[in-house]
Amino acid sequence: MCIAIPVQVLEVHGMNARVARHGEQLEVSLLLLADEQIAPGDYLILQAGAWAVEKIAPEEALEIYRLFEEFAGANCSID
Repeated sequence: MCIAIPVQVLEVHGMNARVARHGEQLEVSLLLLADEQIAPGDYLILQAGAWAVEKIAPEEALEIYRLFEEFAGANCSID
């Protein structure tokens, strides 16, 4: 199973972007979002860590971050 963590766009260079998540910076392709206007500050969902597949609202990205932090603090066990 793959869980997508939103990334924030730092710079756009044609059909590529430099994005950040948790202090890590990545270069990703925007080719699959060719019909979308992507700008610094936007949040994206990636597939395979290299392809932006969806632009999401900042509120949705912040909620996803909150949920990940909540899960990271949870004591999960399988009995």
